[in-house]
Amino acid sequence: MSRTSPSSILIVKTSAIGDVIQTFPVLEYLRQKFPAARIDWVVEQGIAPLLKAHPQVDNVIEIRSKIWRKAPFSAQTREEFSAFSQTLKSTRYDLLFDLQGNAKSSVVTASAKADVKVGFGWGSVREKCNLLVTSKRFTLPSDLNIRLKYLGMVQGYFEETEVFEAKGVRLKISEEERQRLHQIYGQKELAHHPKLMVCFGSKWQNKRLETATLASLLEKIAEEDNPSFLLIYGDEEERLTAEQLLASCKGRGAIVGNLSLPLWQALMWEASGVIAVDSAALHLCGTTQTPSFSVFGPSLASSYKPLEERHHTVQGSCPYNKTFSSRCPILRTCSTGACIRKLQAGDLFFSYRQWSNALLQQALK
Repeated sequence: MSRTSPSSILIVKTSAIGDVIQTFPVLEYLRQKFPAARIDWVVEQGIAPLLKAHPQVDNVIEIRSKIWRKAPFSAQTREEFSAFSQTLKSTRYDLLFDLQGNAKSSVVTASAKADVKVGFGWGSVREKCNLLVTSKRFTLPSDLNIRLKYLGMVQGYFEETEVFEAKGVRLKISEEERQRLHQIYGQKELAHHPKLMVCFGSKWQNKRLETATLASLLEKIAEEDNPSFLLIYGDEEERLTAEQLLASCKGRGAIVGNLSLPLWQALMWEASGVIAVDSAALHLCGTTQTPSFSVFGPSLASSYKPLEERHHTVQGSCPYNKTFSSRCPILRTCSTGACIRKLQAGDLFFSYRQWSNALLQQALK
């Protein structure tokens, strides 16, 4: 195999949902460069449906490491890991890219058969033990956007430096999901234009805006632009919040939950814009051509926002003078989340107006 003609490639990026989505430009780059190559992917079982819906992935190999770690010596774990290992070793790959760079991915990378195993170098790898299982390594600047880090490692192997511009992808949806897509946007509550999707949820409490702040922002947007709002929720608590937000929008919209990631993405493709925080929703929007307006607090927008100019961000500031290159070191333990919770609706609306005006001007060109 030469660097210019691999016929089979394995990507190792097992979790989490947002992190996996951020690697999609790598997949797009590889598929454009090697349209006939077989591209397989190792991922956690819970995220497998996302990759099975990706038209550029040939085969998804599922791993259950989160379950196995809870009972590492049980008969079930041994049996499942043995089956996984046999599946993994059944194909010999020309190239393997370990985009995870930690101990968990080291086990996968070490077990897989590949002529060349590419990973992150000393200054970029998440856990140093990963260095033992790769044969080619690349260190990228610590302040680089995460998507460019993934691309930089892969492009570095092929000795390419030109920035690759991803065009996005349409995930495959079932006929049932297609019908639901039409049903959702066919509601009379969503008749107004523009149609703004609002994704306010995050698994991290410290990444969420105060409900009152977001409600005030949406109220101002409703008064100025008269859009239709599509509010997305993931659980019962978020559903109740969505009902509060819809009331602040004068009922101009609808709330929707129980969405698969492919259907959620299909809804994003049809939206005029997405309002979100630093979450899987924002990263999913980055796989479409739909613009986004997002709010960051304990993570840096420059490190995690989608790359294109149509994605506009507001960055909250830390009142405790914490400095960091990607994520706040006390993201999980900060009791106040003041960097994002002290943001004011008026300031957010001013930034929103800059974003929406820029989109209008672009549309008129």
